[in-house]
Amino acid sequence: MKSFLIGLCAIVLTIPAFAETPSEQEYNYKIKQDDWEYTFRTREDRWHVEVGNKVGPVEVMYRYADQDGTIENRIKFTTELFSYKDLVTEGRMEYRHFDNRESHWRYRFIVEYTPHITGNLYLYAKWQPRWSFKDAGTKFDARDQLGITYKGDGWKITPFIERTSTEHYERKMTVTGIHWEAKI
Repeated sequence: MKSFLIGLCAIVLTIPAFAETPSEQEYNYKIKQDDWEYTFRTREDRWHVEVGNKVGPVEVMYRYADQDGTIENRIKFTTELFSYKDLVTEGRMEYRHFDNRESHWRYRFIVEYTPHITGNLYLYAKWQPRWSFKDAGTKFDARDQLGITYKGDGWKITPFIERTSTEHYERKMTVTGIHWEAKI
């Protein structure tokens, strides 16, 4: 069953990624210390930094982002909804404040599946449908990722491919990149 699910995720997320869509590269660096988390991400002409902590069952994060000429200040509230073995679901509400475009709330539903493959290798599959609540109405998009995680002693690295899509899962972009994380 595990092999079937891994194969299914690989087919669903990677084959369509080779269609002719714009592509970008993204690099994520995360440090965790106790309940604190610090993140830096860069993607093409955009970057952001985050800092956050657990407050009871809720992870609260603040993000400052420079999105190629647009400044964003974001507060995120994430909580676990369900967990069973290698499967975790979370809900996230975030308020996105922009300096030169409409600020809004967004809800993100996150499903992450990370089964052990062999040795230090784990599958990384993440499904993230998102709904933005704007004056013009509700907008849908998604960031779905598939990769392989290598876990070392106190650190891990995950090369991944991402399918970014809009309404009706119409492909918008393909992203390749890495997630690197360390605990100190």
